[in-house]
Amino acid sequence: MAPYAKLARLALKAAATRKSLVRPLAPPVGRFQHSLAFAAHRGFTLSIVISAGLVLGLLAVDSEASWLAWLRIALGLVLILEGLLLATDWRGARRLTLWRMRRHEPGGVQLPLTHRMRRGLASPGLQLLGIVWLGAGILAATIALPTLV
Repeated sequence: MAPYAKLARLALKAAATRKSLVRPLAPPVGRFQHSLAFAAHRGFTLSIVISAGLVLGLLAVDSEASWLAWLRIALGLVLILEGLLLATDWRGARRLTLWRMRRHEPGGVQLPLTHRMRRGLASPGLQLLGIVWLGAGILAATIALPTLV
């Protein structure tokens, strides 16, 4: 039984060490980071709306109207920009976006395991979402270009 107690004690020590290594999301410093946090968060929200529109059939509409092609290109460019911002984490854009999402949460509260797991996967999830939006933006712009030519 003694080896199990020692193992449990080592596991608790490792968990405490890991907890101390997790850095809290720091607020933006300076005007540029505040602007980047605002733009990344608003772009995230706008990209969700654009993605819903594209999924619901904006790309499937078959029309020769030039305004629709320009709209697809503009929406594709927004998705490309937000995708690049999140996928490359330019100047900490993912951290700033997460900070804007969590800024009203109470601090110092022990969260359940599921919330802690979600927080741990948030940054890689945003990176994956950025890659998906990058591909969707390229697809939307590529589909619209032949209509203009």
